[in-house]
Amino acid sequence: MLRVKFIELGFKKNLDTLIVLIGILCLVIGLTSLFIFPSSKLSSLSGFSAALIMFPQFKGFFYKRHIVWNKMGGNIKINTKSKHFVFSDIDNVVFENEKLILNRKNKSQMIFSLSNIHVDDINRLKEIFNKKQLK
Repeated sequence: MLRVKFIELGFKKNLDTLIVLIGILCLVIGLTSLFIFPSSKLSSLSGFSAALIMFPQFKGFFYKRHIVWNKMGGNIKINTKSKHFVFSDIDNVVFENEKLILNRKNKSQMIFSLSNIHVDDINRLKEIFNKKQLK
């Protein structure tokens, strides 16, 4: 059985926010030292900050199966290409025959195959959609 990586986005939810804030701080220090003290070694922090700021954006490339979500919507990549969804656009969610079917309010569907996915991950996915549909 294959496992799925779940990533909930939010300011207090994970370490990514701290990494981005440190990256922004390094960028400010590096750029100010670049213009105020051009011969300072602190100006190299501006290049280092770019790597820190972009790290959370590239984290999804390291996982073959992942679900990233926040209070508005999310992104699902399970056995297919990555697809974006918005919770307010979803009419209902159906789990049947090893498939996840997201029925949208505009009568379109997004279908994901859940074959070979661990049962705990399927239950966690159900829990996420149940919490968001109750609101």
